[in-house]
Amino acid sequence: MSLEIASVLSILVIAIFFFVTEKIRMDVVALAVLSVLAVTGLVTPEVALGGFSNPAVITVWAMFILSAGLSAAGIDDLIGRQILRVAGKSETGLVFAIMLTTGCLSAFMSNIGVAALMLPVVIEVARKSKTSPSRLLMPMAFASLLGGLTTLIGTPPNLVASNALEETGRAPFSLFEFAPIGVPALITGTLFMAFLGRRLLPKELPARFKEEWEEDGFHYAHTIEEQNLRLKLTDNSPFDGLTLEQTRLGPLLGFHVNAIDRNGEMISHLDGNTVLYKGDTLIVQGKVADFEAFRKWQAFELANGAEIAELLAYKKLVLISASIKANSNLEGLTVSESDFRSRFEGLLLSIRDEEGIKRTNLGNHKFKAGDRIQVEIRKESVPEFSNTGQFENIEYIAEESLGDIFTDADALLEMSIPAESHLTGLRLRETGLAEDLNLRVVGIARKPESIIFPGGDEELLEGDKLLIHGNRKSISLIRGMQSLVVENTEDVSTPAFMVDQDHCEVTLSPQSSLSGKTLKQINFRNRYGLQVESIWRRDHSYRSYLRNMTLEFGDALLLSGPKERIDELDEDKDFLLLTRSRNDSGESVSVKKAVIAGAIMIGVVVAILSGFLSVAISSVVGATLMILVKCLSIEDAYRAIDWKAVFLIACMIPLGTAMNDTGAAAWLARGVAAAAEPFGPWGLLIGLYILTSLATTIVPTAALIVIMASMGIDASIEFGIDPKWVVMAIAMAASASFISPISHPSNVLVMGPGGYRFVDYMKTGILLVIVVMATVLPMIWYLW
Repeated sequence: MSLEIASVLSILVIAIFFFVTEKIRMDVVALAVLSVLAVTGLVTPEVALGGFSNPAVITVWAMFILSAGLSAAGIDDLIGRQILRVAGKSETGLVFAIMLTTGCLSAFMSNIGVAALMLPVVIEVARKSKTSPSRLLMPMAFASLLGGLTTLIGTPPNLVASNALEETGRAPFSLFEFAPIGVPALITGTLFMAFLGRRLLPKELPARFKEEWEEDGFHYAHTIEEQNLRLKLTDNSPFDGLTLEQTRLGPLLGFHVNAIDRNGEMISHLDGNTVLYKGDTLIVQGKVADFEAFRKWQAFELANGAEIAELLAYKKLVLISASIKANSNLEGLTVSESDFRSRFEGLLLSIRDEEGIKRTNLGNHKFKAGDRIQVEIRKESVPEFSNTGQFENIEYIAEESLGDIFTDADALLEMSIPAESHLTGLRLRETGLAEDLNLRVVGIARKPESIIFPGGDEELLEGDKLLIHGNRKSISLIRGMQSLVVENTEDVSTPAFMVDQDHCEVTLSPQSSLSGKTLKQINFRNRYGLQVESIWRRDHSYRSYLRNMTLEFGDALLLSGPKERIDELDEDKDFLLLTRSRNDSGESVSVKKAVIAGAIMIGVVVAILSGFLSVAISSVVGATLMILVKCLSIEDAYRAIDWKAVFLIACMIPLGTAMNDTGAAAWLARGVAAAAEPFGPWGLLIGLYILTSLATTIVPTAALIVIMASMGIDASIEFGIDPKWVVMAIAMAASASFISPISHPSNVLVMGPGGYRFVDYMKTGILLVIVVMATVLPMIWYLW
């Protein structure tokens, strides 16, 4: 093994390690691979950057735009009507119609684009046919992958495999060269799912839906513990003049304020900036038990202003100030990210930077060199704090300066929380005391030993008493919540004030920028004017304290609010609207635009088949026409492109080139050929197919096909057989990613709306992989 081969294989192994562990984003890993290959001279700069101008990469991003254009033109409504007309209400017929329709679309559109297009269509078909969506959504997702097997442009792995052949001087695949193998795979896969596979899926309606289908629509009735309550603000309520957001009713009690009864007038269009006044009656939805437990909170003021320091001194706590050193590893981190309290065993009181002194909302402050901080800390911990190497100019705060730190607005409290409180069992960081009320827990009185400066992961136990440093404004909020008068605890299923309210269910779109963010970070209610009633995730519905939940792909969100705001959400590119309780928008599908978009797609196919234009150029021309005829805007076109996939393919192509040029692919191929030699070419084909199929569960398909295609071509040469068929088998195996929800974005997309569990993918997907392999390999062998 030469040094060059060893270098390329080392890069390959390290890249696979990071792909599997996901310690670094896959597109960043690919960029790192490209950079290392160029810097080490394993490929020339031209080759390193050539992936971005590669016809396969250009075709991939152009196909994303074409798919988005077809979707934006409104063909989904047309498709839904035709499916019901052809299939009727038979479950078997619906699976047939949905899978074949999805498969045909996926032959010329991106897999995930088709899945996103068909998701609301299938939900609507399920509603009208009174069939559980769980029986239809997974077959649709699998069909979007099977359809990609039928043409060159159906899925990125086919394009990358074709490019691998062309890079070695061989003829690339033609547009329909996959069809003789892919079409039988689509048909057998559809037969399997229609007659057997669907029976392995949940039959009952997902638990978040009411088991009732009515002629006028799909009705929501989540089984909930909440009640509709009427809470009145007293004449001396501390909430008088505050906005809804300032009251913190949602974060602390999980209440949804649906309306305000003000002097007999019902106000139902609310947002975080809505102002409350004494005498208002809040119509809220929430848990009565949580509210009653909160009212039993007892907060005793022990000291205020400068007296706080004197009381803390009894507990051997001191105040120090320090500056963040240059090149400290705290630079660039927020206070929350630094885990300051646990790491340095001190309580951060304030930060002074070029903008002034900050005393509240410190968690989001990003540390910079020179920041001056004030810290409350145990006296015996000061030497260790000084020796961390992160701070300089450390000083004890003089007694005469205490008034600047502990103002008359500050207070030290002892707070007792009853055992039935929802806070029992929560970690401190989950309670919202610091984030929502700016209350800092200095200590916890607990037998047999009290805790000073508990960390954010400290769990609150029954009987704990908290020593809290806060301000009188925060105490006022607590008093305000406790002063609310409960007027009515009767549960009202359809309150009169909600007659203008609509409900809908949405999921994150494949191009959504909201994954990984919380509802609080998004400022959801103010941004969209809608209330999140629940989040369905992995067979469980979450209804309370949702604002700090991180959104994930596959989540299903139940929303309520004014009809016009839901109409606006239907146009939002971050969400896919799945269902709604009613739809009076009256919007009709533009048949003309749908016909134009369809004609453009047909023109692309004809140009490729006739040889008039290459695949890449034809795709770019089609994408451009979609924008020119206003099927979608240029902004929507950019957003439709999965840039992660584009960069992944473009950056991994140079690795394939390096494997070929250095002989690394040939070295691996000789090992594979030696292992397969006793079984002949048939053994080589089966072995590479199974290896690729298993690897799809841990390695991104775009990266996998680059690696396996290079190795497959050289292994074919060792056996003296045509590499085309081996590469085609590898491409088929890479695209047939059915085994888990994380194998392909299409699978993740339907997980929440379908109410699926991981095991549902396993038991159905493994069998489908076997069925497809049993179809593909004999067909390749026959054509070979």
